[in-house]
Amino acid sequence: RPRLPLQVIARSPALNKTNFRAQSYLVQDDEAISRIPAFKDSCSLLTPNPALPMLGPFILRELTTSVKAMSNSTAQSPQKKLKIAVLIRDFVSTGGAEKYALEVTRRLALDHDLHVFAQHWSFDGKEKITFHRIPRFFIKPSFLNQLLFSYFTHRSVDRSFDIIHTYERVSHFDVFTVQSSCFRSLITRQRSLWRRVLAWISVSMSPRKMAYLWLEKKQFTYDKGRLLIAVSENIKKNVQDNYSLPDDSFRLAYTAVDIDIAIKGRDNNRHKELRSRFGIAEDDLVILFVGTEFKRKGLDALLKAAASIPRSNIKLVVAGGGGGKLKKYTKLAEELGLGDNIIFLGLVPDVEKLYAISDIYILPTLSDPCPLSPLEAMASGLATIMSCSRYAGTAELIANGEALILENPKDTREIASALLRLMEKSYRDELSEKGRRLAETLTWERTAEDTLSTYYEVLKRKGSHPPHPVNPV
Repeated sequence: RPRLPLQVIARSPALNKTNFRAQSYLVQDDEAISRIPAFKDSCSLLTPNPALPMLGPFILRELTTSVKAMSNSTAQSPQKKLKIAVLIRDFVSTGGAEKYALEVTRRLALDHDLHVFAQHWSFDGKEKITFHRIPRFFIKPSFLNQLLFSYFTHRSVDRSFDIIHTYERVSHFDVFTVQSSCFRSLITRQRSLWRRVLAWISVSMSPRKMAYLWLEKKQFTYDKGRLLIAVSENIKKNVQDNYSLPDDSFRLAYTAVDIDIAIKGRDNNRHKELRSRFGIAEDDLVILFVGTEFKRKGLDALLKAAASIPRSNIKLVVAGGGGGKLKKYTKLAEELGLGDNIIFLGLVPDVEKLYAISDIYILPTLSDPCPLSPLEAMASGLATIMSCSRYAGTAELIANGEALILENPKDTREIASALLRLMEKSYRDELSEKGRRLAETLTWERTAEDTLSTYYEVLKRKGSHPPHPVNPV
């Protein structure tokens, strides 16, 4: 009887640190077991191959044994209840970055003492969270608001907190969740020396840019007692390209899916009613695009691609404000002859209802650290097209064809080809099922566990580390 699975678990931090994640993968089919990230990272033998069905029962048996052992170990030495300060300017459920912070915080609040230091919040959950208001004297200029938020949170958070976790640019923290590319990338991404010099001159003449660069440097200066949580490998690489930080300074905690949204997205009872409300016929093939910044999300190329394919029964539904560019894109759609085939909805509060009326989801984004909407679409059963991991961090999670990946989201022919492939219902259904099964493993509970594990590691590191300074910086 092979002992390999036990050895894999022992070498795998993702399965060894808590019993929760291991239990979340206790499924009864070999293919699902083969998708366990920790197994795939630790042993090539456990990736899909002809030998897997034979090994499946052994993997299940050994995994079950290990989960029980970890559960007993946890029961014998319970983790300390933590007092945690969460720093975020807007604690709300709208916006990908804000939703990430809210979902993780509310789950940690089930077992720990959570205090949120924010300028604005909107929260009606049952979890016990203590809110502390940080003054907001103005919204613009945003860089001054950011500096003041850093200053006032430093004054407000005292020594009684075990962990200071920030989602914002501040100068003081133990854990920082990095959800966007570095501001310094504006300089370092310039290929020629001359362009870099011009970029540095532009930065030096702008108080806004200097403020952001100063805060960013404070955050990404190496400190043994701090850890950075990157929401994707893409983001981790971007930070390391701009600042000299070792791999040991980073942990990963991907964005996740709200299962309630996924269930609403599969509500067939709402399908006909909602389609009728939006003027969509029952036999129309609906392609959904969700994004606020249309240019960055790749809508230009998508519109041109859509105009190049047969579209007699196709409806392209665009949800999002467009960053003030809605009229521009409406005009572009008309010029491309998409008038009857496109619906601009503007900002939509409950985006999950759009999943219920759609067949395909597409996001040809040009820059997105770890977009949430493709995962929600997959969880809702939509065949999904997204940019590759160079452009979208979420694509890192696609390992076995759970979504169609665009290598070049600027290439209208590649986008058109992907859309045409999904015109075939059998392939669309296959992709839908694969995507749904993957998305259901990506829970907020899992992300919260990764975050909590990072907290305990910071505390271990701080065992011989000085406390937070009293004077704000």
